[in-house]
Amino acid sequence: MRLSLHCVGGFTGPAGAQTRDVDVDSLTASDAARARRLVRALDLAQLPPTLLKARPQSWDFTYTLTIDDGTPRQVRFHLDAAPPALRELVEFIERT
Repeated sequence: MRLSLHCVGGFTGPAGAQTRDVDVDSLTASDAARARRLVRALDLAQLPPTLLKARPQSWDFTYTLTIDDGTPRQVRFHLDAAPPALRELVEFIERT
C-alpha cells in the first residue's frame, strides 16, 4: 500500500506545496500495522471525495490524500473539515 499526501496553501500558496509519500510495506511492522489500521478506520467506501470548509480562507491549507492499495482512491479536504480518523492519518504521514 502507498500513501501520498499533497498539501498546498498558507501564505506561500502553490510555491510552498509539499508532497509526502509513504510506502507502507517498507515501514517497520508496527508502523505498517498502524498505517493499515488508520486507513481501515477511514471507511473509504463512506468517505466523500471532498471534505472542504464552507467558507475557506485564502491561507487555509488544502490536502489531497491518495491511498493506493491496488485501487487508488483520493480525498481532497481541509484539515478542519476532516473526521478524526483522517486527521490522525495525516499526522502519521507527516511524522513518517
